[in-house]
Amino acid sequence: MFNHQKIHYFKLLCLVLFVKAIAMTCLIIYGSIGLVPDEAQYWTWSKALDLGYYSKPPGIAWQIWLGTQLFGDTELGIRFMSIVFSFAQSVVIFFLCSKCRLKPGTCFWSALLMAMAPMGFLGSFMAITDVGMLLFWSLACLCVVSALAALREPHPLLVGALIMGGALFKWPMYLFWIFYLVCWRSYFPYQKMTAVLNGVLVSLIALLPSVWWNWTHDWATFRHVFSTIQGAQAKAGSNFFDFIGAQAALLSPIIFAIFIISMASWMKQRKIVTPPVFFCGLVTLSCLALAISLSLFQKIQGNWAIFAYPTAFVVMGWKINQWEKNKWLWIQGGIALSLSLIILILFVPFSPRLNPFKHHQGWNNLDKALAGKGYDPNKNFLFSDKYQTTSILSFYGPGQKQAYFVNLAGVRRNQFSYWPGIESEDKNKEGYFVWIENSPYLERDLKQKIDFYQTELNKYFGEVEYLGFEPLKEDDFSVVKGAIFFKCRNCQRLPEEINFW
Repeated sequence: MFNHQKIHYFKLLCLVLFVKAIAMTCLIIYGSIGLVPDEAQYWTWSKALDLGYYSKPPGIAWQIWLGTQLFGDTELGIRFMSIVFSFAQSVVIFFLCSKCRLKPGTCFWSALLMAMAPMGFLGSFMAITDVGMLLFWSLACLCVVSALAALREPHPLLVGALIMGGALFKWPMYLFWIFYLVCWRSYFPYQKMTAVLNGVLVSLIALLPSVWWNWTHDWATFRHVFSTIQGAQAKAGSNFFDFIGAQAALLSPIIFAIFIISMASWMKQRKIVTPPVFFCGLVTLSCLALAISLSLFQKIQGNWAIFAYPTAFVVMGWKINQWEKNKWLWIQGGIALSLSLIILILFVPFSPRLNPFKHHQGWNNLDKALAGKGYDPNKNFLFSDKYQTTSILSFYGPGQKQAYFVNLAGVRRNQFSYWPGIESEDKNKEGYFVWIENSPYLERDLKQKIDFYQTELNKYFGEVEYLGFEPLKEDDFSVVKGAIFFKCRNCQRLPEEINFW
């Protein structure tokens, strides 16, 4: 009977996830939310597949390459594998709950909470590194939880292989070994350390591509990470309340309340819960406690503790398993509220100034604006002084021709710094420089930026012509996103590269 119910609820979950995947596909194809600059940047990486990149391991580029092989160089091609990974993510949550001996109905609702929370929707909509790492993190948790439930030792080589997969997306995946070692000491102390070390060695294979790339590129990634850490320390300051607010936003208010109640209950009963449930609570509590502690001293991004949540939904399921039927209205209410908020944000027509996705709209007007300025991808090239804008120009510009990065403002290096630049073009070829900004910075900085770029570009080109300003996104009252354009001829020289990472 139990297995029959489990199969029933699993099929029901897959049906709901399939409907969600179709909805996300339609939103990507027909919606007005364009790529975030990082997605566009990762797409440029996928057009030049390599063993490593300046700021991230290569997994996200490989993921996008696979999607674009199926659906072309489109927004759907870039984001398709995130839809697949998100589908798999909720399935893994179902089996995690099942291995914790939760009721089939509870397994279903826990997985559904993950799928319908804002973080579940964002994970199936955007091609970001968190999505791939989170799936492999969840699979590694499933491997350990399955072993704990069966009173056996987990296979360290399998755990190592899963950590290797996650580390191809984000290196914090290696933190999972800490939780493995805690369980090893408490639940399977007779497993040989040599076996664990073999698993660690397997997981470290993920570093080899990045190490090779860095060896041939002056250790750029490691310098960048070190510089980022130094910058965070230099700008130390608490963002505790912002971080807590971000966690509530990732889950939605009611689901966040269920999470708090569940963790409080786990804390009270942690000494008597089963090993699988204890492991899930330990992972969640440790990851969040570390992030919250750091947020008291420096700025911590809301997604930096994202790997706390696969096991968090298991702990919520464990608590839900103890509830009477009348309390299950909280679960349904949490999902309904989360869906309502998402639908409100995505489909209710806000003023562009109030739309939370306003910074990712208007890109489709770039090709028309460039064409109106006389840009021809067969005769001209595009460039900018921000890697974000360079990435957007590469994807949304006419013909999706690779744009160039020129470091006019002396900012840190980026992936474009290691690719052929304007020097590879004919010096007499005309280039179009583009600066893009959103409101309110657009109004504040527009005149200053026109003067600044006119002066700076004249240092490096024989002739610079200001082509004017074009709105890319407007509301009823003003311009929300806009761009300025310069036509540059006869490149004389380029800014000297600086050793700032």
